Amino acid sequence: MTNTSLLLILLVIYLLFLAGTAWRLSINSKINNTSTNSHYLFGSGFGFLLSFFGIAASLFSTFTLEGMPAFFKNHGIASWVFLGITDVCLAALLLYFGLKMRHFARKLAVNNSNSSTAKNLTEWLKQSGLPKWVVLFFVASVTVFMIPYITIQIKGTAVMLQTAIPLGETHLLWSIMMVVLMMTYSWFGGIKAIFVTDMVQGLVLLFTVWAIAFFAISASGGIGNLFAQVATIEPALLSAPGPKGVLNWQFLLIGFISIVLMPYVQPQLFTRVLVAKSDRAFARSTMALAVFAILVILPTLFIGLRSVLVAQSVPEGHFLLNLISSDAPMFFYALFIVGVLAAAMSTADSQLMAIGTEWSSAMTEQDIQKHPAAKVFVKSIGAGVALVALALAQTSFKSLVLFSINSFIGTSLLLPIVLATAVRSQRHRWLLIASSVVAVAIFLPVVLGILPKMLMGLRIELILYAIQGCLLAWVWLSKNNRGEISYVA
Repeated sequence: MTNTSLLLILLVIYLLFLAGTAWRLSINSKINNTSTNSHYLFGSGFGFLLSFFGIAASLFSTFTLEGMPAFFKNHGIASWVFLGITDVCLAALLLYFGLKMRHFARKLAVNNSNSSTAKNLTEWLKQSGLPKWVVLFFVASVTVFMIPYITIQIKGTAVMLQTAIPLGETHLLWSIMMVVLMMTYSWFGGIKAIFVTDMVQGLVLLFTVWAIAFFAISASGGIGNLFAQVATIEPALLSAPGPKGVLNWQFLLIGFISIVLMPYVQPQLFTRVLVAKSDRAFARSTMALAVFAILVILPTLFIGLRSVLVAQSVPEGHFLLNLISSDAPMFFYALFIVGVLAAAMSTADSQLMAIGTEWSSAMTEQDIQKHPAAKVFVKSIGAGVALVALALAQTSFKSLVLFSINSFIGTSLLLPIVLATAVRSQRHRWLLIASSVVAVAIFLPVVLGILPKMLMGLRIELILYAIQGCLLAWVWLSKNNRGEISYVA
């Protein structure tokens, strides 16, 4: 049996699983007359396992299987500081601040007696009394910055599928099929279907990366030999800032800040924090996330370094398949590609639905959980964003990880708006809101190449973070002294 035949068999099995899951949940939704709350926000909440896999799958997506090995291959072991330590810190901080978020959401619901407990960012902002234009600005900015991240899910997977099973001259057909599959699945299955694929993706991801890492280490003669062989080819890979000088202190600090702030500013993660069934389930899922981060990222280090040895002259988008064909049995070649597809499906689905629900909440004064037309609106917005991402996926970019970092940075600059919801002083609220508006207005031209990326030897993002950090510290200290901050019990 050839690689292609085995891949087609696994793809059919995976597609049948998706179809069966979506059909079953769609039937259940009709039988039970499921509301928008249950179908898209799942108001009854998730237990430990689904909460854990929901957060994990949203964080560890296509670039875990493709981007992380490529990052280790190109920039060396210092990438561990950026990828491994950062994600563990994200989980540790989320354990504390996530519980605060959940408590604050319940407090907002009590203060707004006609509202349900917020299940997404926009409902949170609305219940906090922020002006509608601020809510719309926030949602629009999040959408702009998340589209590139959705794009890399589509393109990274479509390019790999095109390499394995060519359809035409480019990856366009695979991209179209992916978008149709994602939208159809989420439309029929709702958020519960996405959480189910999150769990499947997490299990496939963990098994696949460790299996490939095992074969890569074995083919190199052990971990010690792997590092020794890399040292003979490119010694700079075994030290910071790597052969290309990317992993300097500014990049690492910016990457750390932008990634650890993701759960508080990105809708798909924010929702997953709030919809856990209980604080206990959320706390357990967050602790499991820290362990999962190490278990997922560590093997990509070995895969990336092994790629230095076997795929030096292979194009960037093809080196992983070349490595797997060289080191691993045929089954893992097919499983890896299906795993990439599952990761892209899980992450992009959740992001598209999150953007749809955020816009649905933003465009109506009514609570989305009680709005009769919310389902149609969520589907329409999701489809529109998917089409934009599909078009962008036909363009070129050099690195999945570096491309996604701009997405993380952009959303992280919106944190002051989220924190403004806990501030009573209108003057301080407006200062925080203004800091995000100005930061986004500066960062977008920087990304587009209109403004310079450096100022006085410092990256613009770092300067923006420093200004926002000082402002947040000043607001916190002044409010702490005057008793004006609205702390959560």
